[in-house]
Amino acid sequence: MKYTLLSSLFLALLTSTGAFAAEQHNHGQGMKHEAMQQMASAAKKAMPLNDGVVKKVDAQNGKITLQHGDIANVMPAMTMSYRVKKTQQLEPIHAGDKVRFTMDKLGDDYIVTHIEVAR
Repeated sequence: MKYTLLSSLFLALLTSTGAFAAEQHNHGQGMKHEAMQQMASAAKKAMPLNDGVVKKVDAQNGKITLQHGDIANVMPAMTMSYRVKKTQQLEPIHAGDKVRFTMDKLGDDYIVTHIEVAR
């Protein structure tokens, strides 16, 4: 009987310790994930706007052709067609407009994440 009681207490202690450790591990992962999301959000907010001139708008296919200067640490000056993340942003934009935009790399391509007519 003594061994059964000790075994039961040991098993209960072992089980509760394991559950506590798993909870702490999961909580730690949640904090890491949350911190990473905050850092990514801050990086996007800090991304500078680039200047460009619209050469063509293809709203139906969600693309815009931009002529732009150097984009620091990303690409040299060029004229290129880009996909736009939110096609509704293209509604007020026309060929010849001066714009400011941000972009992100998606796989091997760059996608315009924000675009506005320069004022």
